[in-house]
Amino acid sequence: MIRNYFICNLLSLKNLAKFIFLVSVYVMMSVNLFSIDIVPIYDIQFTTDAGFDGTYPSQYINQQVVIQGVISAVGFEGNRYFVSESQGGAWSAVCVEDNSRKIAMGDFIELQGKVSEIMGMTVITNVQNLRTLLRNTPVPEPVNININEALTSEAYESVLVKLNNITCCNNYSGNYLAQVEDSNSKIFLGNGFNSDFLDINFSEGESYSFIIGIMDFSFNRFSVHPRNRNDVNLQNTSIQSSSWGKIKSLYR
Repeated sequence: MIRNYFICNLLSLKNLAKFIFLVSVYVMMSVNLFSIDIVPIYDIQFTTDAGFDGTYPSQYINQQVVIQGVISAVGFEGNRYFVSESQGGAWSAVCVEDNSRKIAMGDFIELQGKVSEIMGMTVITNVQNLRTLLRNTPVPEPVNININEALTSEAYESVLVKLNNITCCNNYSGNYLAQVEDSNSKIFLGNGFNSDFLDINFSEGESYSFIIGIMDFSFNRFSVHPRNRNDVNLQNTSIQSSSWGKIKSLYR
C-alpha cells in the first residue's frame, strides 16, 4: 500500500509538472504571437486631427502594428504597394514601403511594421513577418468620387478611387501624366506605377468616361495614379466615327 501511495503521488507530481510546462509553453507562445494585436487599417488611417501641418497624421504614428488586407496595387515608385480592407471605402487602405517582398495584386496578406508619416502620407515601414494568407482574392471596387472630394478629403489617401466623366485640360511629362477636370475642379494624374502608359497620349480636350487610380499625397498635393492601361477609359467615339465614315462615303 505504501508503495502504491508513493507511485500515485509520483504520477500526480509528474502530471502536475507536465501541466505547468505546457502552460508555460502556451504563455510564451501567446506572448510571442499576440504581443501586437491586429489593428484595422481604418483605425490607422482615420483621424479628425489635422496636425501642425494640416496633413492629418495617423494616431498610431511611430507605433508597431500588425495589419491584414488585400493588395490593391503594386510597384508604386518602385518599392511601395497598397493594402486595403476587403470592403474598400473611405479610410480603408494604406501604403506600405517594402524593398524585398514578393507579393501580387489580389494577395491577402498579414504583416508587421511601423506607422510612419512620409511627406504627409501615412506609410507602413520596417516591414517584417509578412505572410500571404490567400491568393487571387477580389480587389475592392474603386470608390466613386468627384475631383473636389479627391482634393479635400484625407479619407481617400491610398484608396482606389474612380473619377467619372472627366476631361484632359493639360498634358504633362515627367512626374505627372496629365491634369484632368470635371465641372468643378482639376487634379493631376500621376505616373507612380510607371507601367504601360507609353500607348496613352493624353490630349487637351479629350474626354474619359472614367479613370481609376490610387490616391497619393506628396509635395503637399493629392494626385490620382492609374495602375495600368485598363484604369483609363476613353469615352466611346465609335458612333461618331461610324457616322462620319458614312457621310464621307456618299461623296466618293
